[in-house]
Amino acid sequence: MRSIVICTSKRFKDEAHNFALELEKLGVTVYEPDFRQVMPEDISFDSDHVKELVFTGLTLKHFDWIRKADVCFIYNQDNYIGKSVTLEMGFATGQGKPIYALSAETGDPCPNILIDKVAATPQELATLLS
Repeated sequence: MRSIVICTSKRFKDEAHNFALELEKLGVTVYEPDFRQVMPEDISFDSDHVKELVFTGLTLKHFDWIRKADVCFIYNQDNYIGKSVTLEMGFATGQGKPIYALSAETGDPCPNILIDKVAATPQELATLLS
């Protein structure tokens, strides 16, 4: 079985986490953002410099997971990805990673063309990874 990294908007944190749990039950290694922790934008920062360092660390951590995973999976519920996921899709493409998604639509034609395959359920995704 292969490994995936999930890229998604924070607005779908619960749904993406449940999707990841189902994948793990099917034997897939999953790297997912931990939205259950307090996110930096929810914290008051004394300086923009500190805020920039925290977000840089989170972005680089997710980029590292993209490098480690076999496949980048976009959890684009309601055809939404947002700015961070768009950035992650570009990085995954630059790394030569295949990009799978929940749906073929992202709300923007440019990221749409980066999607290689669609899997609407954890079972479909696990089958694609076999």
